[in-house]
Amino acid sequence: MEHSSTNGGSGTFRLPDPALLKALVDHSELLIVVLDLDGRVIDFNHACEMLTGFSAAEIVGKPLWATLIPGIEVTAAQNVTRRLSTEGLPSTFVSHWLTSDGQQRLLHWRNTTLPDPDGKPQRILGTGIDITYQEQAEAERQRGAQELRKLVDGLPGLIARLDRDFQVRFVNVYSRDWFGLDVNGQTGKHIREVIGDGAFNVLRPSFAQALAGSDATYHGAVPYARGGTRFIHGTCMPSHDEHGKVDGIYLSAIDISEQQELRRQLADEMRRSRTVLRHAIDGIVIINERGVIQHFNPAAERIFGYDAAAVLGRNVSMLMPEPVHSHHDDYIRRYLDTGEGGIIGKGREVSGRRSDGSPVELSLAIATFTEDEQIFFVGFTSDITQRKAAERQSWQQQRELAHLDRRAGLNAVTTGLAHELSQPLTAIRATAQACLTLSVNGDIPHDRLQEALEQISLQAARASDIIHAVRGFARKDDPESVGTHDPVALIDTVLRLLSHEIGAAGIKVVRKLNDPVCQCMANRIQIEQVLFNLIRNAVEAMSETEAERILEIESRFDADATSCVITIADSGPGIADAHFEQLFEPFFTTRPEGLGQGLSICRSIVEQHGGTLTAANGPNGGARFTFTLPTSREGNDHAGTEC
Repeated sequence: MEHSSTNGGSGTFRLPDPALLKALVDHSELLIVVLDLDGRVIDFNHACEMLTGFSAAEIVGKPLWATLIPGIEVTAAQNVTRRLSTEGLPSTFVSHWLTSDGQQRLLHWRNTTLPDPDGKPQRILGTGIDITYQEQAEAERQRGAQELRKLVDGLPGLIARLDRDFQVRFVNVYSRDWFGLDVNGQTGKHIREVIGDGAFNVLRPSFAQALAGSDATYHGAVPYARGGTRFIHGTCMPSHDEHGKVDGIYLSAIDISEQQELRRQLADEMRRSRTVLRHAIDGIVIINERGVIQHFNPAAERIFGYDAAAVLGRNVSMLMPEPVHSHHDDYIRRYLDTGEGGIIGKGREVSGRRSDGSPVELSLAIATFTEDEQIFFVGFTSDITQRKAAERQSWQQQRELAHLDRRAGLNAVTTGLAHELSQPLTAIRATAQACLTLSVNGDIPHDRLQEALEQISLQAARASDIIHAVRGFARKDDPESVGTHDPVALIDTVLRLLSHEIGAAGIKVVRKLNDPVCQCMANRIQIEQVLFNLIRNAVEAMSETEAERILEIESRFDADATSCVITIADSGPGIADAHFEQLFEPFFTTRPEGLGQGLSICRSIVEQHGGTLTAANGPNGGARFTFTLPTSREGNDHAGTEC
């Protein structure tokens, strides 16, 4: 269509060719859409197609909201279209469009109407830009700001930002704990109003250094107007604008008044305690960070056989045997570098070396203190050589008593063991006699001979297993012979030893052995003795009951898989309430012929393995004894696991 217009009476101009207009619209990066007054799409440019994935052919002729507007925004889009149709006034509008793959894009629109020759609205023209990423970026920025604020507010110290005029631009919530002030009410105030003149004057040199572009640290007392004087460790750092110029200060400070007071008290106490150190019963040795002995009290002189003058200024490793002697300085260095000390703050039994080279067994505890910014280590030692010797003698006596207890138990089941052995021996003899008879007749088929020999071998192995179990159970155990064992195998060995007594008493054995069962580190003989005593006690407890006699044995993991739990339960009369407190005490027994050592020995063995042994009555009657074996060596010298 061609239009002409007078331009000051001097000429006419023509509107651009429609094809040129369409080309300009289709190649524009703006989203351009033309609607009729009812909201139907008349034109849908190439940028709209690229954004939505819909072709113009799919959209033109349909109401805009039929395909592109999410349902929740349809009413708003219709209202905008209605206002444009009636009022014809330009407007801006933000809405979402749906793409062909179901995503939503946030768009910012500038809308206007195209009039007909009479000036009435005829078409609606919308030009838009995609602001989806701007919205996401702004949401992410706000979320980041919120997270940063939470982090800063959660820090155990005062955080603030000042501008170049010392006005507060930000302060975290910790200021409320320090000064009792409303956080939001401090913005815009001069920092002097917040902390007071005294504190401002003390900190002003650090502020000035930060404004000059350098970090500044303050460590000392600050007389705050609110909250009193505090001993702080504070840092002032310059803040920079987008051009790299200093535009303010970042402040951070932590209150270490309590720590400083404790440090002062410790220093005073050390000075007051030197007299106590000289007269202490325990040996006290103080060394510095290099392991050099600084103090050696008289008790230490008695323990190690050195005069203080002979050791002061020398390395403390001279008091230690190998291999600790060669590596002690490495232990100190590792503690100073990492703060990790295996013995700091804990008691431990160690070996020392006297002046004549002889060993001495010690109880050792180590503490640290700081004086004049140097770390010192204080060792408290006592000579436990005699006590350890007594403990070893006691342990040896307990081993002897446990061995006698096992021998006594085997004596009681000798008849049953003889019966168990007689069966395989009788079978061997009968099979051998049959072979001899057939041999005399000269007619022994090869398959019959092989079958007979296999039977003899099987019965001989059975007899050998019984004898091996008896010999192993009866011999003295080596307390250091700890190894990996399957509790099921230990239980089976003991059941084999007691099989005659169990069978003669008419007892039904119920096994609840989880598969897989943990492998625990144990002294086999000692744990078999525990099982032997508990199972034999259960058999005897059911000897006079008329009800069904059931022996229940369970092995399982605990909830954390750190212990193997074994339970021995019977259907006997149970444990009398009056007996519970004395049950595990030495010499307590309810049997006239008993010595009262069995349960005491059992508990001692289990505790030596790092486990526990408890007793209770079952919900349906009968006694239940439960013991645990750790499945980790941690914190235990006698027990561990492989599961």
